[in-house]
Amino acid sequence: MNARYEVSQANVEVEVDISTTASAPRYADCRESHDAGVQYDAVTIYPPQYPNGLAVYCHLDWVVIQKRMDGSVNFTRSWAEYRDGFGDLKGEFWLGNEIVRQLTSEGTWQLQIFVGGGDRGSRILLEQFQIAGDNYTLYADPSPQWPTGKSMTDVHSGQPFSTYDRDNDADGNANCAAQLKGGWWFKTCTGGVGNVDLVPTNLNGEYSYPVNYTGQDYRGMRWAGALDGQMSRSSLMVRRGSMN
Repeated sequence: MNARYEVSQANVEVEVDISTTASAPRYADCRESHDAGVQYDAVTIYPPQYPNGLAVYCHLDWVVIQKRMDGSVNFTRSWAEYRDGFGDLKGEFWLGNEIVRQLTSEGTWQLQIFVGGGDRGSRILLEQFQIAGDNYTLYADPSPQWPTGKSMTDVHSGQPFSTYDRDNDADGNANCAAQLKGGWWFKTCTGGVGNVDLVPTNLNGEYSYPVNYTGQDYRGMRWAGALDGQMSRSSLMVRRGSMN
């Protein structure tokens, strides 16, 4: 709305043009933005932990914390980069471990994982998701609704985050993040012989590295038990509360 006022000073008329615009909506989370009609977009939300606003990408009512689709962003990054986040919200990105820790510090949260390759895709839903502590330890429970891909709960739940320059895994023989590339909640660098659900999961591995689930080379983007073969797309998304 524009308002124009005339002010008379010393017999001189001065026109003052005052423009006012409506303030942008303030959403507490992606559920509120979705209720307001936002489907898939970068949005500033205002959760209690971020009263000055937090830029996120909303997928319906989910906050996206990881997205890969074309290999344009290198995910072999330092501890500080994974802590603070990197990439582009409109493309490939990691939102940041500290942000996710802050968001999941209050209330109950779900984690939804999507993995895809070619014309195939699979979704996994985890309950009671939380990132906690200075080492960004992951906690999650399997969902009876979507039981596919148990490695996140059977192998990685309870594990701190690791990067090539911060070795927090339980493997005494190697730094899994340095060996397998990317940052993740690694437990061991190998495993899962005879049980694909126990093969190390790593959605932040090398994008185009050939994945072979029958061998002992565990590099590349992988989620055994959820999607066999080459993976080209993944996303991790969180939201508060339980699915209806």
